[in-house]
Amino acid sequence: MTHSRTGSPGNPPPERSEQPAYSASEAARILALPAATVKAWCFGQKYRSNAGEEKTFQPVIAPAGASERLLSFANLCELHVLSAIRRRHHVSLHKVRASVQYVQEHLGSARPLLDTQFQTNGIDLFVEHTSKLLNVSRSGQQALRGDFERALARIERNEAGKPIRLFPYVHPNQQDGSRVVAVDPTLSFGRPVLLRAGVKTDVIVSRFAAGDSIQEMAEDYQVAINEIEEALRFGQRVAA
Repeated sequence: MTHSRTGSPGNPPPERSEQPAYSASEAARILALPAATVKAWCFGQKYRSNAGEEKTFQPVIAPAGASERLLSFANLCELHVLSAIRRRHHVSLHKVRASVQYVQEHLGSARPLLDTQFQTNGIDLFVEHTSKLLNVSRSGQQALRGDFERALARIERNEAGKPIRLFPYVHPNQQDGSRVVAVDPTLSFGRPVLLRAGVKTDVIVSRFAAGDSIQEMAEDYQVAINEIEEALRFGQRVAA
């Protein structure tokens, strides 16, 4: 279910991209991340120290709907950027958080991963700090930087620099790939869609399960066969 906020009297509602709309589990499926990772990054995580004392990791991302445990499209974009290093480098939560806080302080931004400055000096700041924590080689630093740049290239922004559309990876370990599937808060309540047709990927999956062929759907939506195939792959992964 999609949730939205109307705002209190005299206060405008939050922008659509900032409205709570996704559960942690749904965000995890869209981004091909472990649900536990999304929950820890957005809502924190309890753990026990070696001495048996219960402690809490503070979240890395400020969720749009903390009380409802819901995330916004903007949160989805932040998770997408962080997942770039999680997929290949498996950076631990506390190291990610420390590096985000470091960039936060230097950029003077509450949400540095969405700040346009992150695409310029922000990436270098993050890589520099994370490299010290991980003690990675120069080639490792270049890999970190490349992963961020590829992830950021899949976020479309408006003239003000705010994220308006995300092209999630169809394949979990994909580095580049097509831009067939998109998440846009103004389309289908922010659910993943086959962009050129404007139809939700779960509709593609349902039609395929009901016996409609890929060729038939390509003709119906006036798109290429490979676009239906990509939307079907994505939809099946999300539904799994």
